[in-house]
Order: sequence, then structure tokens, then C-alpha cells
Amino acid sequence: MKAALREEGSAAFLTEGPRGPHLVATWNSYIHVVDDATLVFPAGGYRETETNVRSGSRVQMIIGGHVPEGVGFRLTGRAELEVDTPHHALIRQRFPWARAAVVLHVSEVEQVLGK
Repeated sequence: MKAALREEGSAAFLTEGPRGPHLVATWNSYIHVVDDATLVFPAGGYRETETNVRSGSRVQMIIGGHVPEGVGFRLTGRAELEVDTPHHALIRQRFPWARAAVVLHVSEVEQVLGK
């Protein structure tokens, strides 16, 4: 999965709310790997995503790449949006427009494409 993140591609991020599934996206290059179970990426808008996460929605993310050929991973876990924290400061160094940092705590990684 880390090799897939080194390549540019879009990463879809899914939450569930009262209106059903809600999907947003970011770029692989925007995702910072904190450790084997934690990813951080910028939130510019993501208002409905934040509402869903604060209501306890579990989250999923799809990450794809071409290493060595086509690969894709579904990440499942929980998330939080942080403001004025070390994660947010880290993200704002590269993305000054980020109003918050999405912190994804991964509990499951499933390869859904490739070998």
C-alpha cells in the first residue's frame, strides 16, 4: 500500500450520514503516513464528512496505484478532523489552505485489486 501512495492517483474517502453514503476525495500525494495504522491528509471543505465523522461514522478509503502493475486497497477504520494540533500543523506546512487535518486510524487493510 505504501508503494501505491508514492504514485499520484486519487483516493476516495467514504463516510455514512443521515442522507446515506457521502464520498469525497484527495490525491495520493496529499496523504502523509504517520505510522502503519495512521494516515493524515488535508481537509479544505469536507463539512459533511466532518459532521458524519463526529456522529460516529466508520470510514473507508480506496487507494490505488500501479506498483508493480495495478493495485488497489480498501482501508477501513475511524477518523477525526483535527484543528490546531500537531497533525494539522504538519499538514498546513504543505497545504496552507487546509482548515483541518483528517486523521484516519486504519483498523483493516484489504487488497481489492492486483496480486
